[in-house]
Amino acid sequence: MSFASRVFAITGGASGMGLAVAKMLSKQGAAAVCVGDLNKKNFESATKEIRGENPNTAVDMSSLDVSIPAAVDEWVSMIVQKYGRLDGAANVAGVPQVARQSSEAGPTLLDESDEMWRLHMGVNLDGVFYCTRSQVRAMNILRQRGDNTERSIVNVSSMAALSNGSSCLSYGVAKTAVVSLGARIAKDVAPFGIRVNTVLPGATNSPMLSQFFPGDAKSILTTLGYDVVEPEDIARTIVYLLSDESKKISGVSLPVGTGH
Repeated sequence: MSFASRVFAITGGASGMGLAVAKMLSKQGAAAVCVGDLNKKNFESATKEIRGENPNTAVDMSSLDVSIPAAVDEWVSMIVQKYGRLDGAANVAGVPQVARQSSEAGPTLLDESDEMWRLHMGVNLDGVFYCTRSQVRAMNILRQRGDNTERSIVNVSSMAALSNGSSCLSYGVAKTAVVSLGARIAKDVAPFGIRVNTVLPGATNSPMLSQFFPGDAKSILTTLGYDVVEPEDIARTIVYLLSDESKKISGVSLPVGTGH
């Protein structure tokens, strides 16, 4: 598997599974890895880790709020202007929601505030839509200019999309919609040489995990019978779907790990 001369965009790439994807792409020879993330405090350390895999890979870090469409468009345009191409993208950025259970006081639905709902729809669903749309637009323009490279986009949902649990209501609804979004877009863009797939991580040992389960999240999940996977486990799947080795795969939703 080689990504020589290829340029990739990764949202949420400054930590966790997004960073793991960036490092793997760098290790496999990517020409440039462009990260869009709000977590600016990790930019320096993430850059060092990515370059540590391959000093020849250009690393670009940008502050990006995926819920703002104009910011997304500007970021994607910058990548194409700076590097001349965009071969693949991994839309990993997301926000977690603390898991809750219904009680005698009432169902979890009543705890869902307007602000919480808008946050999860804005980042976990709208953000994926805005990024995918902008990336497809850029890829299509490159194709119209005569660059017939086949390209790939991988969106990240969650195994929460496979259950009807209410413990993370806003999060689960948004991630379920991401699955449908990916399948529909995949069919739409197939004639234009673009593949779109969706990865559904289970419980992953990343900085976000403790925000779902405050306390010793890994022990809690292990007790419940869940196998907590590492960011690299998810990244391997994403990188495979970005590669030519998966060039006949599009429109799939692929769970990784346990949790449903």
